[in-house]
Amino acid sequence: MLAVLAVVRRLRTIPCVEKAPLFSMRLLKRFTIVAIPSILQQSFISIGNIIIQSVINSFGTSVMAGYSAGVKLNNLVITSFTTLGNGISNYTAQNIGAGKQSRVKDGFRAGVKMVWLTSIPLALLYFGFGKYLLYLFLDEPTVTALQTGIIYLRILSPFYFIVSVKLVADGVLKGSSMMTQFMISTFTDLILRVSLAILLSKTSLGVTGIWCAWPVGWTIGTLLSVWLYHTEYAKK
Repeated sequence: MLAVLAVVRRLRTIPCVEKAPLFSMRLLKRFTIVAIPSILQQSFISIGNIIIQSVINSFGTSVMAGYSAGVKLNNLVITSFTTLGNGISNYTAQNIGAGKQSRVKDGFRAGVKMVWLTSIPLALLYFGFGKYLLYLFLDEPTVTALQTGIIYLRILSPFYFIVSVKLVADGVLKGSSMMTQFMISTFTDLILRVSLAILLSKTSLGVTGIWCAWPVGWTIGTLLSVWLYHTEYAKK
C-alpha cells in the first residue's frame, strides 16, 4: 500500500498534456499478456519442485536433509541471477519503448558479463568449500546428509555459467513481450528436469541421477532461450 501511494505521489509531479484515464483496457490487456505466463511459470515450477521432492523423499531422511541444505545454497545463487535477469527485462522494455532496440543487444552482452562475474566466485566457493557451507543449514550433519549436499553442489555449481545466461536471455524475452517464446524455453527446462529426475533416480545412479537432471534441463533451456533471443534480434 505504501509503495502504491509513493508511486501515485511521484506520478502527480510529472507534467502531462492531458489527464491520464483512471482505467485503460488496452494497458490491462498488455499487462495480462505478460503477467499470466509469469504466474503460470511460477505455479508449474512449484508443482515440479513438489514432484522432485517426493522422489527425493523416497531415499530417506538423511538424503532429504542434505538436499534441503544444498538447495538453500543453490537458491541463493539462482535468486541473484533472477534479480539480474529482471533488471535486464526492465532495461529491454525501456529501450524498446524509447525506440532504441539496438541497445537491447548491448544490454544482453552486459548482462551475460555481470552474471558470469557473479558465477565465478560462487561456483568456486560451492565446488571447493560447499561442505563447510552446508553446516550452516544442517542441525545434525550426518555423513550421508553431508555427502548428499556436497555431490549436489558439485554437480550444479559448474553449470551456473549456463543457467545464468538463460535467465538473462529470458529477461530480454520478457522485456520484449515475447511471452510465448519465454514459456517454451521455461517449460522445456522444467519438463526435462522433472522427467529426467524421475527416470534417472530409478537407475544405478540413484539419488545422484536426480541432481544430473538439473544440468541437462538448464543446458537445453539455455540453448533454446538464446536461440529464440538471437532469432528475434539478429536481424535488427
